[in-house]
Amino acid sequence: MNDKVDSAVFFLDLDRFKYINDSLGHSTGDILLKLVANRLRTLTDLAPFDLDIARFGGDEFAMLVPCSNKKLIANFAKNIMKEISLPYNIDGKELFITCSIGISFYPDHGNDLGTLMKNADIAMYWAKHNGKNDYSIYQNYMTKIPTEIMELELELRKAVEKKEFELYYQPKIDLFTKEIVGCEALIRWNHPWKGIVPPSKFIPLAEETGLIDSIGEWALREACQHSKILQNAGFPELQMAVNISVHQFRQENFVEMIQKVLLETQLEPRLLELEITESFSMVSKKEKIKKLYELKKLGVSIAIDDFGSGYSSLKYLTKLRVDTLKIDKSFIDEIGKSNDTATVLMVNAIISIAESLNLEVVAEGIETEEQMHYLAAHHCAVGQGYYISKPLPFDEFVQFLTDYRKNSLKNVKDAG
Repeated sequence: MNDKVDSAVFFLDLDRFKYINDSLGHSTGDILLKLVANRLRTLTDLAPFDLDIARFGGDEFAMLVPCSNKKLIANFAKNIMKEISLPYNIDGKELFITCSIGISFYPDHGNDLGTLMKNADIAMYWAKHNGKNDYSIYQNYMTKIPTEIMELELELRKAVEKKEFELYYQPKIDLFTKEIVGCEALIRWNHPWKGIVPPSKFIPLAEETGLIDSIGEWALREACQHSKILQNAGFPELQMAVNISVHQFRQENFVEMIQKVLLETQLEPRLLELEITESFSMVSKKEKIKKLYELKKLGVSIAIDDFGSGYSSLKYLTKLRVDTLKIDKSFIDEIGKSNDTATVLMVNAIISIAESLNLEVVAEGIETEEQMHYLAAHHCAVGQGYYISKPLPFDEFVQFLTDYRKNSLKNVKDAG
């Protein structure tokens, strides 16, 4: 292909727009669509070329870009993504959303508008499939993606029935005493012929299809059962952390489901921690406060996972009944790198915020001794990561706990 083309077709889709509709209502979703359309119209008015834009349906927009320079076309796509990602204020509430863009070129990718639109749509799915908030230019191999997604969804439905999921456990330690104080349950999919399918591949699909509810309930029950086994094996005070999706939280019977699992497994509520991500902010304020209050009445702990990676405000944080902030791994990665002091200062700021709000702070993704010492020196109480242990299947995790305790006792005796 040459750097010059006659024109391009953009196919734009808002990422996770369904969550806005489901959590805040269709009226809020409609307002958001109008605000997005206004921003796109402003961008087109300021563009160095005349172009056509139309809402294609739902939260999708299409553009015909009469530009012959691929570099200018790519820069225009980046400007769109940057503008769309800026905050929106609707009824006094700050909302954030991103978009994925697929691009096809005329005549490289088709000689008629229908073919160009189809290929731009395929490229957009590729962008979503690879993490969202990005643009992709159509390539022939991308035609496989929609088929692969459909096949994966079918296999995912069977996986629920065939119980192909397994929980791995990563220990959390007190960074001052070095004692193991808890663990996080992490789901894995043991596909019969693909092997281990990483969560990043199937969790987003499970959320989009609603399968996350049954998968999430299974994971919660399995983790609670394993927690009871650990108690009987001589580890009575380990807190079990389980990830909860926004889709699960929004189910009407969510609190009742948690209570039912606790009763069935006879696990003390204080030994269960539910981890929610910052995307939880998309749940309506009334629903958040009501359900968090009910969960606190049960006695379970609440943690905000990946803190700092999304869009949190102190006002929002102070009104939630949560117990723990987990610092996102991307911040921990920069500790020890002299060229990124700003990110390390963010770690210090998050720890300070947690202290001021009387919240526990957990660092995830610790991979070096230097990171662990730095976090302890700056009053981060708890940490987890590969430096301590990678996630382990349950039997191996039990063995890890046993060996760790033996070594700790040996060290105490040697010191004495």
